[in-house]
Amino acid sequence: MTLILDNDSVAAQRAAVRTLEGHKVRSDDEAVRYVDRLGFAPLFRLAGLNIPSLSDADAGEWEGAWRWKEVLPAERRCAYGKFLRGRGFFISWRLFPAFYAIYGRMTDAADDYADGLLGQLEWAVLQAIVERGPIDSRVLWAEMKRSFGGKRASFEAALIGLQASFRIMVSGGSLEGWSLHYWDLVERRVPAGLLTGLPSVEDAREALLLQYVANTVICTEREAAGFFRWDLGQTRALAARLLAGGKLAQARIGDDPVAWLTPA
Repeated sequence: MTLILDNDSVAAQRAAVRTLEGHKVRSDDEAVRYVDRLGFAPLFRLAGLNIPSLSDADAGEWEGAWRWKEVLPAERRCAYGKFLRGRGFFISWRLFPAFYAIYGRMTDAADDYADGLLGQLEWAVLQAIVERGPIDSRVLWAEMKRSFGGKRASFEAALIGLQASFRIMVSGGSLEGWSLHYWDLVERRVPAGLLTGLPSVEDAREALLLQYVANTVICTEREAAGFFRWDLGQTRALAARLLAGGKLAQARIGDDPVAWLTPA
């Protein structure tokens, strides 16, 4: 069965998703509950996508979210880092294993370096964090500046690459002036036992697609595949299985022929 929706109802549902039980987020505890419910949320809204961000729900517009990106990971209440699309994301511990199963490098970093899968500069940054973490960005850059030939952009790119492969994450930071991250290894920051017994890649993709559809209210298979950087054919096959199993529903908006995915 195909659900028939209208633009107003979709907009109302999306507005509701960007709140915590109908109100804005005002405290650390509420921020954690918001992230837990969504599973993953960017710090700020991403252009062209309908993914709710933490700043969307922030009663202070963005000041609270700017603080939470340091405070919540420092207290190990969720993960934060540029894990996806080179942008800062909060990830709940509930869904962290699913992300790790798909994007994490579970091979030894030394082996990846020897095999050319980890660049020399990324390896140097990683070793500094292994030995000194948690380490703040200022100190890390001071130690690495010569290795990077003074090119701060290359240093930032190395940090993003290590976050995208789920090797490192933010472990807190300074809130004085322009905020400053501290860095540590993922395995030293996650709750004990979280990365044992990881889901299969197939189960992880299912969990993430279901959450993405719930967070966006409606989306296309192409949109979801593009967001996660997944193969479109595999995403369509997964969506078809979830539709057949009643875990997702198909929807149309008025007379628009576009078929959307929506929560069942």
